[in-house]
Amino acid sequence: HLFAIGQDAILGLKQAGGKNQAVLISGESGAGKTESTKLVLSYVAEAVGSSGSGSGSGSVQDRIMQTNPVLEAFGNAMTVRNNNSSRFGKWLQMTIADGCRVQGCSVTDYLLELTRVCRQGEKERNYHVFFQLIAARSELEGLNIGEPQDYRYLKDAQFKAPGIDDKRCFEELREAFTGLGVSDKDQTDIYKIVAGILCLGNCDFADQDDAAKLLDNSPSAQAAELLGINAADLDKSMIVRTITVGRDVTETGRTAVQAVAARDGLSRLLYGKLFKLLVAKINTLLSGNASGAGSFFGVLDIAGFESFEQNSLEQLWINLSNEHLQNHFNNHVFKMELEDYNAEGISLEGCMDFQDNSDIIALLDSKGSVLAMLDEELSVPKATDATYGAKVVKAHEKHPRFVKPKFAGTSFGIRHFAGEVHYGCDGWLAKNADKAPEDAKALLKGSSHSILQEIGQLFDDEEGSMGQQRSAKKAATKSLTSSFRTSLQSLMAKIEARDPHFIRCVKPNMEKVPNKVSGKMVMEQLLFSGVLATVRIRQQGYAYRVPHKTFVLMYRCIVHRPGKVRLLALIGNEQNGARDEQEAEYAAEAAA
Repeated sequence: HLFAIGQDAILGLKQAGGKNQAVLISGESGAGKTESTKLVLSYVAEAVGSSGSGSGSGSVQDRIMQTNPVLEAFGNAMTVRNNNSSRFGKWLQMTIADGCRVQGCSVTDYLLELTRVCRQGEKERNYHVFFQLIAARSELEGLNIGEPQDYRYLKDAQFKAPGIDDKRCFEELREAFTGLGVSDKDQTDIYKIVAGILCLGNCDFADQDDAAKLLDNSPSAQAAELLGINAADLDKSMIVRTITVGRDVTETGRTAVQAVAARDGLSRLLYGKLFKLLVAKINTLLSGNASGAGSFFGVLDIAGFESFEQNSLEQLWINLSNEHLQNHFNNHVFKMELEDYNAEGISLEGCMDFQDNSDIIALLDSKGSVLAMLDEELSVPKATDATYGAKVVKAHEKHPRFVKPKFAGTSFGIRHFAGEVHYGCDGWLAKNADKAPEDAKALLKGSSHSILQEIGQLFDDEEGSMGQQRSAKKAATKSLTSSFRTSLQSLMAKIEARDPHFIRCVKPNMEKVPNKVSGKMVMEQLLFSGVLATVRIRQQGYAYRVPHKTFVLMYRCIVHRPGKVRLLALIGNEQNGARDEQEAEYAAEAAA
């Protein structure tokens, strides 16, 4: 039971010299990872209690649960597999001290799917918060929010998610913001940014004299009003490119296609930075009385292996994360097995092995790897997705885990632990660079909204961080891939420093209906999650294990009477002389 796993972790913290604990929750979309996370957190928060309420109202554990509506509104969306799919991973860490009580908490987010902001697949929809604002537009005066079909970023996908009441979810979001101490003014500014992104997506461009122009100024004017920025500056950031070389600044017009890319880039930037800022504010409000001292209890909720008809860079990142987690799982289970045998004085050297995926990790995440080459390609003049794909094939075509494409192009395959996945490299270089409009920083810092000013300040903080990295390593490359690899290394370091507890969520069917189990689908998930590999490790040794006392009492009937006395004496010593009624009866009989 989920509560039993939470209890085991808490007992691990309470033991003398107890180690920090981690609960790792995995499974495919719709399998129940987010709900499992909620249940584990609710149990732990209730079991250990809180040492104080910190700033604002409510205890720390109350605030932890109040983060769910916020993170789900801005980080969850409807997909073909799940109506409430988390499109990001999160590591939630509680600080436990003062007699095993919660002192504070922090949230670290990973891999928010920003491409969803501008387009979604068939039978999917954008993030819940957009539809929550539309459902509650009568309560949001001055935002002039329309219907979903009025917005380019929403109209080509689903409007309703079965089982989700957007109006009720908006009320929960507002209550959560209030409970977390977010002021009414900041809440309004957040809603304005979300509405401003929708208006920004309605900006259309056409080429005129080899330069783009806006076909209609009203969408950009409305977006500028909602974002609290100058309309002319917003228009210029989309249709004019500013190039700075040293002290020389050159402005050149964009084409209509480039202007659309700049518009979408600005929209993704706004949403991504807003999400980061919300997580930062949540962490400030959840810090409570935490001093940094004490033990830590962490819960990881991250997407499982993904393999679709079309797989891109996001799927490669997610699958690499799962390769690292699977490697940790394999090593932990194998290590536990060896410790059990050593404790029993049994040597099994050379008799046990397990499916090692270290070579896959090296192929994807090491010097000269697939992702390292992607970063290197950013500094190559006139590099394209095709040149990158050709270099990857040439460098790794003989690797046993690499699948060479049948035809030259921008694709390749990887034989993952969970199966073979084929990736298309189209758009990878632009996605990895993720260059926002050059004027974005000044644009946001000049906003009249304090929230956007704080987002603008994030640029300075990131540039300062990158400056420190470059001073330590001159070749540092600012890219989404390098940021992901750094955060993944940090996550694995946290996990490896803690005693892990594993929860594998299994989805019963693809139809998202109750009381139906697809045997093939369940078996595939057991294989992909490493459960069957764990069974195989156990089978290689002594698979049947019961405590000595249970074994003796189960089979004592086949032992002659003097032997029973010796056996019962042994289990009596193991239990410090304690015997149940049956043992006492046999002892009396033997004495007679």
